[in-house]
Amino acid sequence: MLKPLSEPMTEISKMKIKMKRLLSLTGMILFTLIGCTEPEGYKVPEDPLDACREFIRAVMDGDFEEAELYLSEDEEDKELFSRYKQYMKKQPQKERLSLKSASIIINKMENLGDSVCLINFSNSHSMKPMDIKVINEKNGWKVDFSYTFSGNLPLQD
Repeated sequence: MLKPLSEPMTEISKMKIKMKRLLSLTGMILFTLIGCTEPEGYKVPEDPLDACREFIRAVMDGDFEEAELYLSEDEEDKELFSRYKQYMKKQPQKERLSLKSASIIINKMENLGDSVCLINFSNSHSMKPMDIKVINEKNGWKVDFSYTFSGNLPLQD
């Protein structure tokens, strides 16, 4: 037999409602945290070579936001990369399209311990060999942009 709605709720009924709300809220928080831990398109690098390739590919494609995901957290790296983005955006469209269609060529890889790797690469557009340093930070393998590009590029404003 059903109870009339006018009767007060028992303590057990109140606890069941609170538990359902708590479980729903917990589920939503977990879904948000799991769903938002990595930006769309970001692939966690398994090793320094992955970080290197993903970074270079993003730069060559002109996707600087994605490239920044593979960049070291160092402030000098961020500042230098910001200047580099401005430099690249000023390049003629023909140059940028050539880079976008170019292939990455890994010439040599040298591990300098467990957390540092130097990779010599070029691309099929310029064929200019360059070194890139990849370091293992607390959040995975990242490119040390200041090592790689300081003094190597015309970064005038």
